[in-house]
Amino acid sequence: MGLLTNNDKPCPICGEATPRLLATTIANEMPICSDCSKKISMAETKLAQLSVAELKVHLSQREENARQLEEVFRPNYSVDITWTSLNIDEANELFTLPIHECGDIKNPPIFKYEELNGYELHDEHGLIEHCHRGEAAPQLISTDPTPAIYESERISSTISRHYKLHLFFSNPYWDKVEVEAGTVVTLKSQFVNEYTAFMERFNPVTFALAAMMGVDASTYVIDADTIAEEIKKFEELRDAGIITEEEFNEKKNQLLGN
Repeated sequence: MGLLTNNDKPCPICGEATPRLLATTIANEMPICSDCSKKISMAETKLAQLSVAELKVHLSQREENARQLEEVFRPNYSVDITWTSLNIDEANELFTLPIHECGDIKNPPIFKYEELNGYELHDEHGLIEHCHRGEAAPQLISTDPTPAIYESERISSTISRHYKLHLFFSNPYWDKVEVEAGTVVTLKSQFVNEYTAFMERFNPVTFALAAMMGVDASTYVIDADTIAEEIKKFEELRDAGIITEEEFNEKKNQLLGN
């Protein structure tokens, strides 16, 4: 018996020894072996509730997924997202996103357009942009790229922001997938320019995701509460003498779409 494996608790799928430490477990905390664990592609919350019979069905489906990647899936274009790509098969209305969080990147789960319910782009301070199925256009939370400053950044000359893309699904094994979307590290004085450049680089990703949901991403919508908050902010800048009345009216008209 190996020090790192446990023959007393064999894998219920293949009968091999399971890890003594950090073993992947299914329902009733039943451990499975490392080889079977590597084949799985599902959210941890769903895996923890899975029975042996259900896991066997899933592993069979993973084999079918690999076959479809080889014989059916024909991506006609890709959009880069930091370390991976959104690979899209428009003819079959399918896409993949090879990331380690979804298991074997050589056998990424194939998602259907109809399974994509929405996306959200976040940084450390919260939500930046979102679009969900049924909405007319992507929703921008704020038009102001000026970052809120962390206390630890006040004495620093640089700012760093880390962005993540959250995808929401109606899929038997995935309800949410999180993808690294990029990082901006720059001088405070250059942050607005770098942030704007990041958003422009990221637009093809959000445009593609919106298109899968039947949403026209050529225009963005800012919700009413956000518009009111933005106008109030510019009012305060005007009252403080930082911007002129003319600049305030220009900003207000932009926000109201006039």
